[in-house]
Amino acid sequence: MVRKKYSFWIDDAQAEGLKIVKERDGVLESEQIRRAINDWLEKEGVSSKPERKRPGTRRRSDGRKGA
Repeated sequence: MVRKKYSFWIDDAQAEGLKIVKERDGVLESEQIRRAINDWLEKEGVSSKPERKRPGTRRRSDGRKGA
């Protein structure tokens, strides 16, 4: 997965909340923010996960023995 760097400001209460969760649960602040963004995108009906490309069907060679 390719990640992009973003910079933005949050208020003191938000920063303190992130620190509390980090100390309590061991979840990094950046991971908490990623999870919150994913939850918000899902709520807004936007997929935060890229669509996986399905591999094309492969033909099997008929290499059976004893036919």
